[in-house]
Amino acid sequence: MKIVNESRDFDKVDKYLMTAGKGAVSMKDVEDGTSIPVAGYLEFVDEKDDGTESEILAIITESRGQVYSTQSKTLKRSLMEILEVMGEEPFAIKKVSGITKAGRPYVDCELDTDSVKSEKPKKK
Repeated sequence: MKIVNESRDFDKVDKYLMTAGKGAVSMKDVEDGTSIPVAGYLEFVDEKDDGTESEILAIITESRGQVYSTQSKTLKRSLMEILEVMGEEPFAIKKVSGITKAGRPYVDCELDTDSVKSEKPKKK
């Protein structure tokens, strides 16, 4: 297992939970609309016994124990776009899915706008 990218320095327990822990929930098994508070993420390459590799994105919540994982490039791209906008501000994502024009299922996410305190512009 090789760590490719991480949102922050994780301690050994968090790294274990995100890479080898048995409690990770696959995003494809999460119900659409589920809100997931993002405390951090870690991308790693997982090598199987047969030598094949897969890139995994693991998301950990503040409760330190709930980990969500995915191989979805679409979800990874969407999460990175959200992180670019949100910066250090706490936020949650909502899991969404659908079917491509080619008839293949996909997993994605969007910003859970209810999780973000909105700043109203000040009137001049």
